[in-house]
Amino acid sequence: MKSTEVYRIINRIIFPELKSLGFKKTKSGMLGFYKQLKDHNLVIWFQCAQGGFDAYAGSKFVVEVQISKNNDIGSPSVFRERIPFFLTVDDLTTVTVLENRVKDKLRFPPSSHYIFSMDEKIQLWYKKKFEKVENIYTNSSDIWLVYFDETDIRNWVEFLQPIIRKIILDFEQSDY
Repeated sequence: MKSTEVYRIINRIIFPELKSLGFKKTKSGMLGFYKQLKDHNLVIWFQCAQGGFDAYAGSKFVVEVQISKNNDIGSPSVFRERIPFFLTVDDLTTVTVLENRVKDKLRFPPSSHYIFSMDEKIQLWYKKKFEKVENIYTNSSDIWLVYFDETDIRNWVEFLQPIIRKIILDFEQSDY
């Protein structure tokens, strides 16, 4: 699944609500939305992993939030955090559950797969993609949301929607 397809799925789910809240789309290869707040912009964006989609291990994406003078994704910011920063302990537990559900779908490649002809360190790195999460993440964890198919992407976005609503409300009512 190409990143453009992932962004299309996410956009179809989340943009109608964000648009009704006054958000516009950013101009970028990634999927982002922004809204003017006082002298700054609240920017919420999604980034697919650069490694692309793997037929066995799937892929992943991350969600970031920034407050910046302009609406460019990743521009110098007065505030910038990934989604785990905003999650409660219950949310973090849900992340583990959702990630492990995705990993239940993954199928380890056959021994003839090219990865097994590579250096042992690369093989270990690849094999980790199939390991289930055994602990609960923390707010400082670097969480990438793994997916294998459209259902997984939908599940992540549906989980994130109320969290994003709260982030927006909190920033609208704050001085950052």
